[in-house]
Amino acid sequence: MAIYFVFIVSILQISICNFTYSSSVDYKSNTILIKKPLLQKLPLKPGSSFVVDRFTTPYFESPWHHHEEIEIVLCDGGYGKKFVGNHFSAYEKGDVALIGKNLPHWFRADDKCYEPDATEKPSSVVIHFLHDGFGENLFSLAEMESIENLLIQSSRGITFHGATREKARKIMLQMLENDAMYRFLGLLELLHLMSKSQEYEFLSNEPIKGHNQKDSKRLNLIIGYIAKNFREEIQLDVLSKEVAMSKSALCRYFKNKTKKTIVEYISEMRLENASKLLQETDMSIIEISLQSGYRNLSNFNRQFKAKFNANPKTFRKQFEEINI
Repeated sequence: MAIYFVFIVSILQISICNFTYSSSVDYKSNTILIKKPLLQKLPLKPGSSFVVDRFTTPYFESPWHHHEEIEIVLCDGGYGKKFVGNHFSAYEKGDVALIGKNLPHWFRADDKCYEPDATEKPSSVVIHFLHDGFGENLFSLAEMESIENLLIQSSRGITFHGATREKARKIMLQMLENDAMYRFLGLLELLHLMSKSQEYEFLSNEPIKGHNQKDSKRLNLIIGYIAKNFREEIQLDVLSKEVAMSKSALCRYFKNKTKKTIVEYISEMRLENASKLLQETDMSIIEISLQSGYRNLSNFNRQFKAKFNANPKTFRKQFEEINI
C-alpha cells in the first residue's frame, strides 16, 4: 500500500477530478417485474469520486440494468443467479465479478433468501467508478497498462476465483472502513490484483451493450419470466403476450439483443440449475431432471452430456472425488 501512496501522490495533481451521479435510484423492488427498469446511478458520498458501499435486503437487487460506470461486486451474503450479458450462472457468497461499462447485468437472489426464517439475507459490496472519473490521464500512464487492458476486457464481464477472489474480498471489505484516500488506494490495489491474476474467466460470450429504457423494460420482463418459470414448460405464445409481441418478433428480438435464441437460453438455465443441484444436494437424477424443467429423462441426460461432457451421474461422481 505504501508504494501505491508514493505513486499516487506524484500524479494526483494531473489525474483526479470529481464526477457526479444522479441520486435517483430505487433499490426497493425485490420482485422480478418492476415498473421502471434502471439506467442505474448510485449517489456519491461527500468527498468521494467513486462509490464504495454495501447493499443488503431489501436494497440488494436491481433488475436487468446497465450503467456508464465500471462495477466491481462482491456477493457478501445469500445466493442466487447472475445474468451478465448473454451469460448466466449461479452465484454464492464470496463471489467477485468485474462488470464493464454499459454491460447489462442482474444478480437475482434466490427466493429462499427472502423467506422470514432465512439464515442469511442477500448482501453485496459494490464499487462504481467511471473510466475517466479520475481524470483522462490516469489509466493512460505506462504504469497502468495492465489495468487499462483489464478494463477493456471487462466489456464481457469477468469473475475471479481462488486466491484472487479471497484477496479481492478482503480488500473490498477493508475499503468500507477506510477514509477517502485509502479507499482510492484500495481501488488501485484491487485493480492491480485483478489485472495480474490468472484465476479468472469471462462471463458473456461477447460484449453486449445496454439498451434504452424501452428495451431494458422488455428484456427485464422476458428474462424475469424465464427465470421464474424455467422449471415448467414455457410456452412462447404466453411469453409473447407478456411482452406484447408476436412469437416471431419476440424470437428475433431476443436473439438480436442476447445473441442466443430463447430455446438456447432456457436450456442453459435448466442445465445450470441441474449442475448446481448435482453438486449441492443428494436428490436423485430423476428428481433433479424434473426440478430443472425436464420431463424426459433421456432428453435431460443427452443435453447435460452435450454441455458438460459427462452424464449427470458421472458429473456428480467427479465432483465428489474432487471435493473429498
